[in-house]
Amino acid sequence: MAMARRAVEGGSNAPQSRLAPAERREQIIEAASRVIAQNGFWGFAVRQVADECGLTEPAVIYHFKNKVGLLIAVLEHRDREDMTIFAHTLGVEAEDVWNGMVDFGIRELCAALVARNAAQPEMVRLYTVLQGESLNDHHPAYQYFQQREERVLDNMTRAAERDGIENPRREALAALSMMDGIQVRWLREPDAVDLVAEWNAYADSRWPRRD
Repeated sequence: MAMARRAVEGGSNAPQSRLAPAERREQIIEAASRVIAQNGFWGFAVRQVADECGLTEPAVIYHFKNKVGLLIAVLEHRDREDMTIFAHTLGVEAEDVWNGMVDFGIRELCAALVARNAAQPEMVRLYTVLQGESLNDHHPAYQYFQQREERVLDNMTRAAERDGIENPRREALAALSMMDGIQVRWLREPDAVDLVAEWNAYADSRWPRRD
């Protein structure tokens, strides 16, 4: 088994690539995140990810079974990281946010989302590219994005309900749509568009502060 694994990971690269399985998976996921963000799911090849890690294609497949498995691993990894940081920003437990146990308003919730996204443009690009691709129900991430959007909308709806907003679901959908739109402009012109400032301007016009 050890010999087979060394063969999979390549001859000249073997000495530098003796990582524990969890570390190897994380290295591959980080590389795949960058490659998919640039090329989308349909445009990236496992070979590109392998080259970034100094591995062979079989070494990548060994950890994720196939290209679809790698894509889902990237998305799930990012969700876990984002949820942890997002929850910390709000001063709550990540599990509570995941389960929809929110105790904050929609402005607070959205501000935390935007702040997190502003700190990781490449990851926002990754999700934006894949979200567009996965409008096709044959895309391997179609179900993932359907469920993810529903979860985000549910949390935003509960936050709007807490604020006493009339028709909270509609408010949540409008806020999410605006957020997606501003993020696309920001990704296209990062030097001209300040994501946080643009979002705050929208929030001020939509939900005036009551000081």
